[in-house]
Amino acid sequence: MWRPERILLLRTGRHLATALHTLARVSPGCEVTVVATPGAESSLAGCGIGPERTLIYDARPQFEAWPFLTSGLYRRARHTGYDRVVVLWLDPHGAASANVDRTAFLLAPGGFEAITPDGLITTRRAGPVLRRQAVIALASLVTLATIHLLLAIPARLARTMAVLRRAPRAAS
Repeated sequence: MWRPERILLLRTGRHLATALHTLARVSPGCEVTVVATPGAESSLAGCGIGPERTLIYDARPQFEAWPFLTSGLYRRARHTGYDRVVVLWLDPHGAASANVDRTAFLLAPGGFEAITPDGLITTRRAGPVLRRQAVIALASLVTLATIHLLLAIPARLARTMAVLRRAPRAAS
């Protein structure tokens, strides 16, 4: 028996109507449940999304992964039985979308799709994101080690030399 695709949409942008149109085009008859922040209810209603298909994330003013994970809303979202997760990006390249992207990865660890303001769909997979985060972590460790080598070790040597200069000399 055929059932419509169920999509969980994390709303972070103002282009909800464009996103809904895009989803209807690529997945005709899909059922969209929207996770939104407070204040979006009138916008959702204006696009035909009723309260039964709306989840309001009110743990923070913006999506953040840890507060979302520890909220009851995470469990409610998981129980919607979605087939895929989609995020609205504020710009075509996903700039400043790291928090909502991490939140989406909680719901879809393998990856999710993002809809840009102009209605294009971009796929985000965990692999490239994890590699980028690993490179950032490695760069931080290298920076820490470099600072340690350039500042901490010479400071210790200078302290040791000062102590040795102050030590009383044994009488011969």
